[in-house]
Amino acid sequence: MSPLLEMKNVTIHFGGLTAVNGVSMTIEERQISALIGPNGAGKSTIFNIITGIYAPNGGHIYYRQEEITGKKPHQITGRGIARTFQNIRLFGELSVLENVKIGGHCKGRAGLFGALTRLPGVQKEERLIMEKARAALAVVDLTGREKELARNLSYGDQRRLEIARALASGPQLLLLDEPAAGMNTLEKQTLMQTVQHIRDLGITVMLVEHDMSFVMNLSDHVDVLDYGRKIASGTPFEVQQNPAVIEAYLGKEPLDLETD
Repeated sequence: MSPLLEMKNVTIHFGGLTAVNGVSMTIEERQISALIGPNGAGKSTIFNIITGIYAPNGGHIYYRQEEITGKKPHQITGRGIARTFQNIRLFGELSVLENVKIGGHCKGRAGLFGALTRLPGVQKEERLIMEKARAALAVVDLTGREKELARNLSYGDQRRLEIARALASGPQLLLLDEPAAGMNTLEKQTLMQTVQHIRDLGITVMLVEHDMSFVMNLSDHVDVLDYGRKIASGTPFEVQQNPAVIEAYLGKEPLDLETD
């Protein structure tokens, strides 16, 4: 079976800095894959390349064996890839449901004229967007809070609301950029269950995360970057035993894989 996503020798420069240097990796379908490494290793840059925010200077990216290198963000989303960001990007004055519906509208076809005229086809599309939004909220356990303002949610719930908004676009590949950042232990455990549930629904997950206990207990596969280069790839156990990873990132001792 071909991988869901494949990167081949991807490179990007910013002035004289090579942020990503010849990185190749594969993301297998219906797995949770993690991309880890020190600050500045190029992790978020890779997410930006995959989702069309940056165009690489070299290399190729394939999604379902179709090349998507250099395509625009809306084209990438239309093919079934969605993401969250390091910093929360919600509309605080909009309701929980309205925030999630935005994720569905990004694939809508009505346009401004259709929205103004409210033709039957537009109304049907709106109903479908509403259904998908409510289903996405159920996945992240926010059902019943549709009318609350996004800014009134706790930090952990805002993180999960962002995931719901991404899910509303109907992705087959979900990229999560530091989803556990700033969360307490209970919130991280809840998030871990949410991500596992998303994977069990058939959605492939790729995440960037600094919390190693979170990564090692959740991921099926881990890739490691250092100074823009991939230095290791394998199962969580294999990666945590790799001398190059220990030296570059994890410290002198292998990680304890037990859940906190």
